[in-house]
Amino acid sequence: MTQTNTSTAAPIDDGREHFARREITDVLSRYETGTITSVREMIAGSSIAPKAVIESERGKLLLKRRAPGLEHAPLVGFAHSVILGLLARSICVPPIIGTKSDNNSMCQIADRTYELFVFIDGTPYARTVAQAYSSGQLLAQMHNAMDTIETEFETPREADPVSPNRADGAGLTDRDAQDTKRILSYALEAHQANARPQALVHGDWHPGNMIFEGDEIIGACDFDNTRLGSRDRELAQALVYFSMKRASDTDNPDAPLMDLLTSVWRGYRDTSNSPTNPRLCASMLPAVILDEALADTGIDHESRAALVRLALQKARVLDEKMGEIEGTLSRA
Repeated sequence: MTQTNTSTAAPIDDGREHFARREITDVLSRYETGTITSVREMIAGSSIAPKAVIESERGKLLLKRRAPGLEHAPLVGFAHSVILGLLARSICVPPIIGTKSDNNSMCQIADRTYELFVFIDGTPYARTVAQAYSSGQLLAQMHNAMDTIETEFETPREADPVSPNRADGAGLTDRDAQDTKRILSYALEAHQANARPQALVHGDWHPGNMIFEGDEIIGACDFDNTRLGSRDRELAQALVYFSMKRASDTDNPDAPLMDLLTSVWRGYRDTSNSPTNPRLCASMLPAVILDEALADTGIDHESRAALVRLALQKARVLDEKMGEIEGTLSRA
């Protein structure tokens, strides 16, 4: 292995985890990459899971260090077995590169775990109706394929689709805490009464984990949170995040773009092997965005409280529009 250029620098204090040069060299020495021409740190995704884009004789690759808590071998092995199962069923996920000594899908050095994938070049989500439909369609295709995948690893399982008790200690005012618990509790009760049984889910279905080429998704990434869980919650997550407005949009910024939301729904409904429930999904939308913010414990207390307040602002709008959204999904 010959490294001729690297743009990775000494770690900087920006609140993110970074690779050290020696760390990257040590990890890549475990793989058959051929000559390496450049290494560029990729600032994207979780701040505690650094990534780097590798230009090599073998092609363009993505190196990732697993986040603390998600680095344990059985958990990584489970996720990789799901990825390999999806690849075998022609679902567009990035291929895993094995180590050169034993073709292991993960590289473990000391207490850290690394993954190397084929890098998929593409474009980010552009908020088109066709792309939104494609995201719902691929999610359903993935769920259909996951129903046929068996793994020898212990399967992680989510306790509940949303957790009202997370509002405790989140630094909210009494009114905000009451609203948060009300929204989460209502969704949990609706889910317990109407949900499909738990099944394999991707675990983090949002635009940042999708790679597009035109109107089609050509890569769905980041299976760190794959587990047995609620597919109704995952569909609600897709509806929320693929229908959000741009940060620069000042026209009722917290309201969803209904044409995109409806397109995600249609893509999933038209492709899924299982029935969908408009009322349940509508009730889950405000809860999902709140639960995601409350679950983000990788930031300091003040930043987390600010994030939850922003999520609550959007959740209140979705809560007010719940009946309208349910009607729109029912007619779609």
